Amino acid sequence: MDIQTIIAQVSAALADAPEKLQELISDPKGTIEELTGLEIGEADLSQIVDGVKNGIADGSLDLGGIDLGSIAGNLGGMLENGPLGGIADSLGGLFGKK
Repeated sequence: MDIQTIIAQVSAALADAPEKLQELISDPKGTIEELTGLEIGEADLSQIVDGVKNGIADGSLDLGGIDLGSIAGNLGGMLENGPLGGIADSLGGLFGKK
């Protein structure tokens, strides 16, 4: 399966079950593997995470069923060195925070 297809599958799963975003933040590899049924390598993981982050940042991923402000506010330093490092900024940007 190509990366764009995986990104679309993960994005669709997050749109259907927005609470999975919290799982994606805490365990990106495990959550993506759970959602897709595929084993994901580190290089692929980075590309998939970037694709999902871009979907969140540009608003194409509808997460209307979840309080993104709460998630962004509770992330703290947890993500600074992880593959989802920029997601807190993306989420905060949706709500006018910097």
